[in-house]
Amino acid sequence: MSPLAEVVGPERAAAHTRRLAQRLAFVDGLPLAAAERLAREQVEAGDPLALAAPGQIWVLREDADEDDAPACALGILARLTEPPAVLAEDEHGTVEALPLDVLDLFHLGSWTEDPWA
Repeated sequence: MSPLAEVVGPERAAAHTRRLAQRLAFVDGLPLAAAERLAREQVEAGDPLALAAPGQIWVLREDADEDDAPACALGILARLTEPPAVLAEDEHGTVEALPLDVLDLFHLGSWTEDPWA
């Protein structure tokens, strides 16, 4: 089961993966079969590029160094596109824009809303 399916359930994860594939096919001009394969791979890997969205809580991975991370947990308030980033709030209420790759130190802990639903 993918990290996303563990958090939101298999039906919602499948719907998210389909929408991601459709977006990849449209925006990047990929053939739909290639976009579907790429979307599945990204979701199964827990890739923040494919998953990060408002309403999520990302929790620091056990194997991550706390000194490298901006916080122990981050709530995603918005997804920014140029450059890829998130507007996130930490457990102390501090809000800041963070590069999307910072989420590589975290795993998706919960998702209370799906903006694409």
